[in-house]
Amino acid sequence: MGSIFNCPQCAAEVEVDDSKLSSQCAFCEAPLVRSTDATSKPVDRVAPFDLDRKVASGRLVHFLQSSFWAPNEVRSLTNPEELMPVLVPFWVYDAVARSTYNADIGLYWYETETYTVTVNGRTETRTRQKRHTEWHDLSGSHVKVYSNHLVSGSRGLPEAEANELEPFDLGKALPYEHAMVAGLIAERPSVAHEDARRTATEELAKLENAAIRAFLPGDEKRGVTNHTHVEVEKVSLVLLPVWVAAYKWDGKVFRLLVNGQTGEVVGKVPRSTLKIVIAVVVGVAALLFFLLCMGAFGTVAGAVGGGAK
Repeated sequence: MGSIFNCPQCAAEVEVDDSKLSSQCAFCEAPLVRSTDATSKPVDRVAPFDLDRKVASGRLVHFLQSSFWAPNEVRSLTNPEELMPVLVPFWVYDAVARSTYNADIGLYWYETETYTVTVNGRTETRTRQKRHTEWHDLSGSHVKVYSNHLVSGSRGLPEAEANELEPFDLGKALPYEHAMVAGLIAERPSVAHEDARRTATEELAKLENAAIRAFLPGDEKRGVTNHTHVEVEKVSLVLLPVWVAAYKWDGKVFRLLVNGQTGEVVGKVPRSTLKIVIAVVVGVAALLFFLLCMGAFGTVAGAVGGGAK
């Protein structure tokens, strides 16, 4: 069995296997504090890591080396040992969204125009199709079933960042057994189900707007609005695999995340002030050189023109 720790900085709540010596938060590198809450929140499923540490590290190296504006020291930071395997909690929702909508639907119609052109001194009469759009108001209802909609259950992994990290393949998730988290950091949900449900409702309403746009007839759509009621039919808690690399630069903690299934890399990389200054100086120098060349060219052209007179 593992021990439960809290992060006082990012509010993550993790279960750390007793065999692991680290008591540092994988998300922000703050020291963890042993939790006094002995209650456990049930986990339904766990998705294992598809990418090992070496492959995940390779994805990070490629990501950093592609970040031209990052300081050179940051671009060479990542090595396999700096990556932490974390099982992050996600709330999973199956829901039915029922919407009413209003929209303006544009239908194209074409008018034949006659016009004349002059070709080789001869006047020709031609025709062309001019497109018009006729707009109509439309309202109605829309129903759609959404399955496996994910909402981050971790305060250490904000929803916006979690959305960038998705998708995950929940088909690979297995019923929870403690042996599946042995030797790993398994975070417990620090986002309450009620809060996650509100987030899911807001996100599904936005997805409904896109679904309604795709559903609507017509050649163009504008002013599409919808009022959506979401009925949650099933909710479960799943632990999903994420490789985490947290590092300090210039007194700040930066974090990179790798989807443990797809290898998708998410995170902010600091920018090198020196590189930016050099780029600005080079750009200004290039502009000045161009202006000088144009000035010299103008002087020569003027002299040639004056001589021709």
